[in-house]
Amino acid sequence: MDDDLDFDIPSVEDLQKEEYASDIHRNDNDASMNILAQGAVLKGNINVDGELKIYGKVIGDIISSSGVFIGETGVVEGNVKSAGMEVSGTFRGNAEVSGEFLVSSTGRIFGDLVIGTLNVNAGAMMRGKILMNIPEPVVPEMVPVDFEPAEDAIPEHNGHAARS
Repeated sequence: MDDDLDFDIPSVEDLQKEEYASDIHRNDNDASMNILAQGAVLKGNINVDGELKIYGKVIGDIISSSGVFIGETGVVEGNVKSAGMEVSGTFRGNAEVSGEFLVSSTGRIFGDLVIGTLNVNAGAMMRGKILMNIPEPVVPEMVPVDFEPAEDAIPEHNGHAARS
């Protein structure tokens, strides 16, 4: 057997009791939860319905209808588009996240982000540009008004305008 394929796969019990990801990505309507185990390497693009948890390495782009979580042992080298994202491992690429982007104290980001909200814990490292998707403020349209006082608006007293 090839030694490169010898790695520890976390048990379901270990994944359930470890608090790798917050509930920001959890959605009871998710079609599924997808897990790439520690030691696994996937080269290629991923498009998933539901949440994706990465403890191994992904070389390629990721699209998730829910959220992407990169565990402490996880590495992603590619672009990500998702509703939410949490990074505890290493992310090299650009991300477009409509909701919350969370970087834990062990997270390492190398790339540009277009996100809804940002939460960065002390100890995290980030290198790149961040653009928050903040809605443009609604500015009322200014309508020019021609204003001429009516002739009878200022009463006259002996041929002069009355003063208050």
